[in-house]
Amino acid sequence: MTRALLLLSSVLGTAALAQSVTPPEVVDSPPAEYPSAETASATVVTEVTVDATGHVTTAEIAESAGKAFDDAALVAVRRWTFRPALRNGQPFAARIRIPFRFEPPTGPAASIQPDAGTPPPVAPEAAPVVTPVAPPPEAPAPSPAGEVTVRGRRRVERGASDFQIEIGKLSVVTNSGTASDVLLLAPGIFIANEGGEGHADQVFLRGFNLEQGQSLEFTVNGVPINDVDNPDGHGYADYHFIIPELVKNLRVIEGPFDPHQGDFAVAGSADYQLGVVERGIRLQGGLGNYGTKQALGIVAPPGEREGTFLGVKYETSDGWGSNRAYSYLSAMGQYEGELGERGLWHLLATAYSNHYRSAGVVRRDALDAIGFYGTFDPSQGGDAQRYTLAADVFSPLAGGTVTQQVFLTYRSHRLVENFTGFLEDVQEIGQSLHDQRGDARQQAYNAIVAGARGSYRASTTLLGQEQSLEVGYYARYDHVTPQAQRLRFGTQIPYKTEDDFVDDIFNLAGYLDLDLRPVSWLSLRGGLRQEYFSYNVLNQCATAGNYTRGQPLDVDCPPYDRAGPRLPETRVSASGSVLEPKVSALARVLPWLTLTASYGIGAASSDARYVFQNSESPFSKLQAAEGGVLFHHQSSVADLSARAVGYWTHVDHDLIFDPQLGRLDQTNGTTRRGFVGALRATGRFIDESASVTYAYATFDDTGLLVPYVPAWVARSDTSLFGAIPGLRIADRPITGTLGVRLSYVGERALPFSQTAPGNFVTDLHATLRWSLVELGVNVWNLFNREYAQSEFFYASDFHTRPYPTLAPASHFTAAAPRTFLVTLALIFDQETRP
Repeated sequence: MTRALLLLSSVLGTAALAQSVTPPEVVDSPPAEYPSAETASATVVTEVTVDATGHVTTAEIAESAGKAFDDAALVAVRRWTFRPALRNGQPFAARIRIPFRFEPPTGPAASIQPDAGTPPPVAPEAAPVVTPVAPPPEAPAPSPAGEVTVRGRRRVERGASDFQIEIGKLSVVTNSGTASDVLLLAPGIFIANEGGEGHADQVFLRGFNLEQGQSLEFTVNGVPINDVDNPDGHGYADYHFIIPELVKNLRVIEGPFDPHQGDFAVAGSADYQLGVVERGIRLQGGLGNYGTKQALGIVAPPGEREGTFLGVKYETSDGWGSNRAYSYLSAMGQYEGELGERGLWHLLATAYSNHYRSAGVVRRDALDAIGFYGTFDPSQGGDAQRYTLAADVFSPLAGGTVTQQVFLTYRSHRLVENFTGFLEDVQEIGQSLHDQRGDARQQAYNAIVAGARGSYRASTTLLGQEQSLEVGYYARYDHVTPQAQRLRFGTQIPYKTEDDFVDDIFNLAGYLDLDLRPVSWLSLRGGLRQEYFSYNVLNQCATAGNYTRGQPLDVDCPPYDRAGPRLPETRVSASGSVLEPKVSALARVLPWLTLTASYGIGAASSDARYVFQNSESPFSKLQAAEGGVLFHHQSSVADLSARAVGYWTHVDHDLIFDPQLGRLDQTNGTTRRGFVGALRATGRFIDESASVTYAYATFDDTGLLVPYVPAWVARSDTSLFGAIPGLRIADRPITGTLGVRLSYVGERALPFSQTAPGNFVTDLHATLRWSLVELGVNVWNLFNREYAQSEFFYASDFHTRPYPTLAPASHFTAAAPRTFLVTLALIFDQETRP
C-alpha cells in the first residue's frame, strides 16, 4: 500500500523569529503514484508554501529526479492539507521542504507489461513505495531537507488591539479594488471620501475622524506615507498608490501601544506588508460600467521569495456622476534576497500618478436642481504623484539581530475644493465691493522626504524564559512647500494667496523596547520612546501678501503698517520633545485564552501654521488605555480566533474638519471610550472575518459629541473557496471563490446637534478559474442604495437660493451607486503546468 510520511524539523532558532513558532502539521496527505514508465528508485524534494488556512499555494521542485518523478510528487503534494504554521498562536504562511522516496514495484507485478498509455496493475502487496526521506534513527538532528525556514522581522503582539491580518482567501474582497478595501479588514474602520478618486480617504476609527488619515500612522513595508504640512491636512495619507493585489498582510495597531509607533500614531498605525504568495505571472484586464477600464500585470518569479515581485496597475473611468472621471497608473517592484543563513534584504521602488475630478459637496435643499450625483463647481479635482525608493536589511549580528532601512520619496499634490460656494468671498478692493469670485480653494504641495530607521535586538535566557531587549532609532527630514490660494469660480485663476510656506521639519526618535517573561504564562511588552521635533518655517505671505506690479491684491495681507512698508516673509523656528511610555501585559490563563491590558502615550507633530517662535511643544499628546480578552482555538476543521476590547483615549489638542476653512482646524481636548469585538475563522473552504465597534467621542470643555464620528461600525467579510464539485473540463477542475462584504455604519453626530443617518451596504465578488484562465465579477453596492458617504452641516451660498443665508444647512457627498467590474486574467503558475 502506498505510504507518505512527512518530516518537519525544528524551527531555526534566532531572535529574528517570533517567540513561539509551530510548523505546519499534516491533516490529509493523499499518496503519490509511482510513474508507470519508470522502474528505478528515486528521491524528489519538493518545496511548498502552506498558507494561513493550511492549503498548499505553491509547490516547486528543490531537488529533481526527472520529469516523471517530479510531476508525480507535485501532483500529490498540491492535494495535501495542513494545520497552518503558528507564530505566537496566529496562523501564517510558511515554506517547507517535503522529500519523497520512490521505490519500484516488487514481485509479480514488476514483470507485467502495460498497454500503451495504461499504468501497470499493481497488487497491494507489491505496491511501489513513495515516502519522504527520513534521517537515520541514530541521527541526532533532522535532515536539512525537512527544515521549516522562517525569515523576517520579529512581530511582537501588543495586546488585544494589535490586529495582524493575513489577507489569505479574503483577497477576493480586496483585489480589483484599492488599498482602502484592504484597510477595511481591520475592525472598526469606516472609510468615506469627499474629494474624489485620487483624494486621500476620510478614515473613521474608534471615535476619531481621520479626515485625510492624519491621525493614523500609515506605512508600507515600514516606509512612511503621511504628508507633513500638506495644506489639506497635516498628516494627509494618500495610500492609493498601493496595489492591493500585492498586499500580503496588514498590521493595524489601534492605539499608541508600540514603541515602534511614531509621528501621527494618535488613533494608531497601519502597515501594509507586501508580498505575493502565488508565484507566477498574472495578466488581467477589466471592464466596468461608467466607462471603467482596468489593466493589471504581476510578475512573481517562481523560485524567488514572496517579497520579490513586479506589479503594474492602470485604471481609468468616466465616473458614476457629474465631474467624477479619473485615471491612474501605479508601479511597484521589490526584490527580497537572502542574507547569510537567516538574514533578508529588500529593495523597493514605487511610482504613481493620478489625475482626478471631484463633485464635492452638495446642499440637500438643492437636489431638485442638480440631482443626487450632481455638482455645484465642475472645476474641483486634482492630481497626485509619488516616487519612492527604499532599501532595508535584516540580519543576525553578535548574538542578536540588526535591522536598517533607508527611504527617499518625492511627492506632489494639487487639489481644488469648494465647500462654501461664495459665502466667504466678501473682500474689498479700495472702497468698493468687488463682484463675487467664489470660494474655490486650490492647495498645492511638493515634498522631498528622506529618512532612516534601525534597531538592534538581543535575547537571553533568564528565569527559564527568553527575555528580549531592542534599541532603535527613527529619523525623518521633510522639505515641503505648501500653498493655498483662492480661485475664481469655475477657473484655475487665483485671486488671493492664503498660505505660502517653505518648511524644513526634522523628526528624530529613539526607543527602548522590552519583551519580558517573568513566568511562562505572562508577557510584559513595551518601553519608552523619546520623540523630538524641529521646525524651520518660512511664511512667504505673513504680512504683505501678493503684488501685481507693486499693487496689493487683497487687504488681508497689508503691505504697510504705522511704521511704514513691510516685507511679506517671516521665519519661525521652534523645537520640542516628548517622552512616550508604552506597556502591554498578556497573561495566558488557559491554552486558548489570554487576558491583556495596555497603556500608552503617543504624539503627533503640529501643523506649521500653528507653530510660533521658540515654541517648546509643537505637538499634540495622547493618552490611551484598554483591556481585552483573546481567544484562539485550532482544530482539524477550522482555526478560530476572537477578541473583545474596552478602550479609553484622551487627546489634549485635536484636529477637526472646518468646511469654512476647507481644511482641518485645531480644537481643544477630546475623549473617546468604547469597545471592539472581532473574530476570524478559517477552514478548508471558508474564511470569515467579522467585527463590531462602538465609540463615544466628546469634547472635554463642552461635553458635546465630536462631529462626523459614527457611534457604531460593523462589518462581515466572507470568502467561500474550493473546487466546484462535478465540474471538470479536460480532466482539470474548475475552482471558484465567492466573497461577500456586509458593512453597517450607524448614526453620525453633526455640528449644531444634528445627526446623519446610518447605512447598510453589500458588496459581492466572485471568481471562476479553469487551468490558466480566471473570470472575475465584482459588484459594489449590490442593491444600489442611494446614500451619503460624507455628511456635513454648515452655512454656504452656492447661489441656489434667491438670497444668501448664514443659516447652517445639510451638505453631503454621494456614495457610489451600484458599480461593477468584470475581469479576465491569464495566470501562469504551478497549476497551469501540464
